[in-house]
Amino acid sequence: MRGLLATSALLGCLAGCGHRPVASRPAVAAPCNPARIGAVTVTGAPAASVPALAVLAGTYDDVARTDRVVSAATDALRSRGYAHAAVAVTRRAGCFVDLDVAVALGPKFTIDRIEFVTDDAFPAGERLAVIEDALGTVNTRGGVYIEYRLARALPNLERRYQDAGWLDARIGAPSATFDDASSSVTITIPVTAGPRFRIAAIRARGAGAAARRAVLDEIALAPGAYYDGKLVRSGLERARRKLARTVELRTNVLAERREIELEAVLDAPEAAR
Repeated sequence: MRGLLATSALLGCLAGCGHRPVASRPAVAAPCNPARIGAVTVTGAPAASVPALAVLAGTYDDVARTDRVVSAATDALRSRGYAHAAVAVTRRAGCFVDLDVAVALGPKFTIDRIEFVTDDAFPAGERLAVIEDALGTVNTRGGVYIEYRLARALPNLERRYQDAGWLDARIGAPSATFDDASSSVTITIPVTAGPRFRIAAIRARGAGAAARRAVLDEIALAPGAYYDGKLVRSGLERARRKLARTVELRTNVLAERREIELEAVLDAPEAAR
């Protein structure tokens, strides 16, 4: 009787004191499935360094997919400066397939020097600015070297050369030299600039003399000056807006003389059409 009273008093106290009895629940045990991935264990680096691998837990084991994820994770580590990073996955069969992910980061490299192998007069600062990426953190001095982004930027640099008068300029494939002792990398980029072309003549044809003079004034290039494609295009655009005319450019390259003839052809005013 006393035991019953004591139990009733204890339950009353629990209810009155604002506590609720905690029900015990058995752990949920998923049925074994050797076709699914169980645990993913990462060693050698924080699991957050390879997040795409961690999310494979619970999915069906697809070797080809895992290999693609490993490749992408490796590329991501290298894009953060770990140029020698490697990721290896081994499988342990049991109730599930457990993945052991071994990450070897290696040193984190930053760019010490970017050297252009050339003796041309193209502005050195502009060369570097063209190949910089990701707000000045990639492929720049003190930044991270990412090979594919540099390869993507080099055609732009080649076009800048051609716009500046080096019509035959070619940018070669870059090479990287890694110094493990200093965790630095030197990028070497060969440039074959070729001859730089000058303006042989610049003329305007069509419309009246005043309109022709306005076009030449906007282009602002004289015979003997180096060809400047950017300046020519911007000048033509200003002339089109100013005169409300169509202005076409004709270019004649005199390769043997290393010169270019330019002719601006003016159409009728927009209002007259």
